Amino acid sequence: MSNQSLGNRVQTELKQAVLSGLLPDSDHEKAELLLERLQKPVRLAILGMPESGKSRLLNLLVGADVIPQGVHLPTMQLVYGENEKSLCTLADGSKEEFNAVDADMIAGLSPVFVEMQMPLPALNKISVLEVVAPDDTNAVHRASQWASKRTDVALWCTRGFTEPEQRIWATMPDLIKDHAFCMVTHADFLKAQGLYEAAVGAISAAAGDEFNAVLAIATNQALSARHADGSVDKDVMRESGGSALISAVLKQVERGRQSAVDQADVLLHQYSDLLAPLKEAPVAPDVSTPPKPTPTPEPVVTKEPAAPVAAPEKAQADAPKPTAGPSESKPATRDAISRLREIAARKNVSRDLAFEEAAKPAETPAAEPETKPEVEAPADVVAEPLHPATRDAYEHVIAYLEARGAELASVLEEQGEDGPVAVMTMAVDHVQWLCDYLNENGDAADVSLQRTRDTAFDAADMVQLMQMEKQGNAALEAISLMLQIKRELQADLAA
Repeated sequence: MSNQSLGNRVQTELKQAVLSGLLPDSDHEKAELLLERLQKPVRLAILGMPESGKSRLLNLLVGADVIPQGVHLPTMQLVYGENEKSLCTLADGSKEEFNAVDADMIAGLSPVFVEMQMPLPALNKISVLEVVAPDDTNAVHRASQWASKRTDVALWCTRGFTEPEQRIWATMPDLIKDHAFCMVTHADFLKAQGLYEAAVGAISAAAGDEFNAVLAIATNQALSARHADGSVDKDVMRESGGSALISAVLKQVERGRQSAVDQADVLLHQYSDLLAPLKEAPVAPDVSTPPKPTPTPEPVVTKEPAAPVAAPEKAQADAPKPTAGPSESKPATRDAISRLREIAARKNVSRDLAFEEAAKPAETPAAEPETKPEVEAPADVVAEPLHPATRDAYEHVIAYLEARGAELASVLEEQGEDGPVAVMTMAVDHVQWLCDYLNENGDAADVSLQRTRDTAFDAADMVQLMQMEKQGNAALEAISLMLQIKRELQADLAA
């Protein structure tokens, strides 16, 4: 069964389970959150200092000239809607609504927050939040913290990732950092000045482990790759860095959705007996196409015209203000626990994140209606075949993980309240076995094996950390982590 058909089946069954009321109260809320993740688009935020190229990047991602060059708007949320609509929150708290998206008209109102709805294909998969703040470190810090609570994937746009930017970013939650990209904009200018390699190298060194990756993009060149007839010049898009960006976003979305699918599948298996009556009930509507996202609630803005960006921050009741500004010391690279959370976040994202059902499958965030996403083959790179010893090792590990995964799911189902503790103990042992086995088997010359060994060691530390934290969903996350490792090995075997 393909990942997509598995996801559709799990989403359908999870929806039935939630609506049935058959799940125990202890897991009903968990099931609702997983279902929400599977139904909602991924929330993508574009952050950075003023004049860092955020609006142009937004236009690229959604495949439309939403914010024309030279037009300045406040913080804005762009979501899917069958018809164009703009909802502007003004400085006095009042709102103006229009059945159109006209950036010039909106700018003339001087709003403090804008929500736009547009029938763009990309918005079936992602929603985009562009965060705008004055050219002031504290203002950008506050706005970024506000956005971090509403974000699954973050793009930090920069021309140089200066020390003030580093201090701002150092205060962002680790979960956001794990799903964030440092976007070096204006790469075409850097190339023209002969500064590209030096600048990107310096930014990469400064960024360290604070981002998932550092990506350079010539946004204007990428935008020029899209033609009026809907076609895309794939070579230009790839050369500009646009393909790499879209591919990176899609991978984050895919991981988030797969994590939610894995956790939901385990939950359904755990309560298969309770849910058995649903097997004979009428089949729920197909969910292969996710429902249109519900527009994000508007912030209620307090009267404070002197704070052009603070409005969204003050407006949201659920957005507590940061207690302190960014530290004046240079941000340190993340400690071991923070780095390990990348594994957890990619494979079991506890946020309603990510990774989320959203943007994964067929359409790229910036795909045009008539054109296959240029991102499906961002680079014509052919993976080297696995050496026989590594292939044998992978096949053995996959068989082991399949058996252990079924065993863990049975323990969860049979042991009731004691199940999660037992599962965590067993998961620690199983992942440690995985580390030992991969360290002793396979061909060390295989790049894939080296990467898998690193993943296994990180996973071992991660499950031990989850065991110590004793969070309610740790058992499901541990099983999900093992399933993801198995899936990655299967992908390497199939390459």
